[in-house]
Amino acid sequence: MSSEDTGIDAKTFLPGYFKSFGDRNPDKLFYVIWLDAGPGFFSTLSAVLCHLKISDASGMVPVIDFQNFRNLYNVNMPVNNTKNAWEYYFKPVSPFTLKEVYESKNVFFCSGFYPTSMSYSITMINGLYDEIYKKYIFLQDYIEDNLKKYMELFNNKVLGVHFRGKEINIAPGHSFAPTEKQMIKYTNEIIGKYDIDKVFLVTEEQRYLDLFVKKFGNKVYYTDSYRNYRINSYNINPRKNHRYLLGLEVLIDAHLLSMCNGILCGDSNVSEYARFINNKKYEFIYVIRNGVNSRNLYLARYLYRIKKMLPGKSGGLLDVVDRFGAKN
Repeated sequence: MSSEDTGIDAKTFLPGYFKSFGDRNPDKLFYVIWLDAGPGFFSTLSAVLCHLKISDASGMVPVIDFQNFRNLYNVNMPVNNTKNAWEYYFKPVSPFTLKEVYESKNVFFCSGFYPTSMSYSITMINGLYDEIYKKYIFLQDYIEDNLKKYMELFNNKVLGVHFRGKEINIAPGHSFAPTEKQMIKYTNEIIGKYDIDKVFLVTEEQRYLDLFVKKFGNKVYYTDSYRNYRINSYNINPRKNHRYLLGLEVLIDAHLLSMCNGILCGDSNVSEYARFINNKKYEFIYVIRNGVNSRNLYLARYLYRIKKMLPGKSGGLLDVVDRFGAKN
């Protein structure tokens, strides 16, 4: 590809590859965003935002292909009249179809991974919300309609709580989740300090929901997202289009978290996304940090259990709480 075609030299981009499929759109350079199939919903969405920032800064035309490059949320039958998992949930980021792109002259494929030059904390990337998210990310209409059903909740003063399931505690290189004791302690603290009316709980663990209802009664509000006891939801298939529905449910939950007056959470991509789209409007933020698991696959399966038995000063969980807000 010569610079006279598009004005852009593909050789200067981050790792990826260039392909010419045909003669269409010789004046455009498409940037195909695809990702390795492993990451969860908001890891994937965060990576997409970063790749959109790259394409936008370079004057390329972004397209997202989660049809030919499948991820955890693809199902066998079309959803929302598409096989592209991105468009199950979001509107296309450009007016060009995949068919048209793959008949075009200048097509650059991204690396398929999170850009190494960018922070994994999307709240820390300058301009990502105002310049990229607001420009490219739009929920499908049926999801916007679904969110409207919950608006009555926000007539109250609401604490949003994200209580990550225990499966994260054996994931190599991931942050350890908060403990039950920590979550109850800080929920009580926040209710008293900020005169909270309702607690909106997001969790995939049914027993965590049971615990909060037992402790806080009718203050607790929650959606009908899929939950179970001690089983990773991605390892089972209990309903039609289960993977798609898992993505839909966590997306709705995260958007509702972003509408709360404040949030209590661990260090996770769900809470990071909620904070990102809240765009610094939370009255308070509590982030419980218990440290990070080993990257060794064998050690990672047992390290949390070992640390939980030890005092913090003797190699146990960190038990550090970052508090942000007017009363902290």
